[in-house]
Amino acid sequence: MQLIEELPDLKIGWCESYKCLDEPLLEYVWEVANHFVSYEGDISIAPAKFVNRYITSKLTPEENVLRLKEMGVDKSLEDFMAPNFKKMDMSFKDKFLENEDLQNTIKAFGLDVSKLWYLLLFVHDYIEDFSTSLKKSEVQDIGDFVDSLSNCSGITLTLTNEKKKNFDTSEKNTIEFVQLALDYYIKTYNDIINRNLSPKDKLKLLKEIGLNHFLEHGQAIDFENKTNLAISFKKWKFADMFQFFLKDRKADKKKLSHINVKVSTDKMMFISRLIYTVGYDGKRYNEEYDSDGNKNRMLSNLLRKYKNEDFPDFANHYYLF
Repeated sequence: MQLIEELPDLKIGWCESYKCLDEPLLEYVWEVANHFVSYEGDISIAPAKFVNRYITSKLTPEENVLRLKEMGVDKSLEDFMAPNFKKMDMSFKDKFLENEDLQNTIKAFGLDVSKLWYLLLFVHDYIEDFSTSLKKSEVQDIGDFVDSLSNCSGITLTLTNEKKKNFDTSEKNTIEFVQLALDYYIKTYNDIINRNLSPKDKLKLLKEIGLNHFLEHGQAIDFENKTNLAISFKKWKFADMFQFFLKDRKADKKKLSHINVKVSTDKMMFISRLIYTVGYDGKRYNEEYDSDGNKNRMLSNLLRKYKNEDFPDFANHYYLF
């Protein structure tokens, strides 16, 4: 059985993703992340988030606190023991390495098994991070508030679960002042976000005006009441990402001619076996032919079925940018 080369702890923040460029094991992750998880041409921050997710998931809460302390980040044990803290799932590693049919296909495509393993981890972790049916984000809530100000005759502000008095006003000048102030900050925020700057520089500018909260915390979406993506959509997105990765790659059976084994070089079969590996479907996705000797077309049929469907609205927790 092949061994996976261990990914080093780069000890970087999410806005230092460019430092991952020099890590060879992240080559495939970079390729896919920059296509699927980037913001308006910026370098994707997903590789940095992936590395931290990977390292964090392998450490104990105590080790994580010490690690972050060395990085100048203050976190408590409770942050890593909270119910909503979710470790990266790596439970399918042996399944990945012990599948001879899959490993032969990897060799035929000339892929590095360690780099592919980290890409598989990233794609799976990214998709498992999808959430639907979310409550409004702070940015959405503020946007609705601003829109309502132009048509209201009074304001009542209440902090839920806070033992403080409500603030009520119907003064026109006060309402107009609040509206102008909100308009100014929203325009300033959008101006900074839309500039051709690195995430680090954007964060620096937002800190200067006290709006870094939205960028640092992913607009503070409430993930307590999330709904996970349906399995069919998970397979759809998984296939989409790996189809992109394999698009310009070709397999060569001659690379395995010295061991005289039957190897599949069909890209859809390759992706099907990866889907089986992460547990999105059963053994039927791993078999090249069904019991009647027919070619396995299950993934192709699924993608054809959803060809004209809209992918559901979603947001990410750990990979939100």
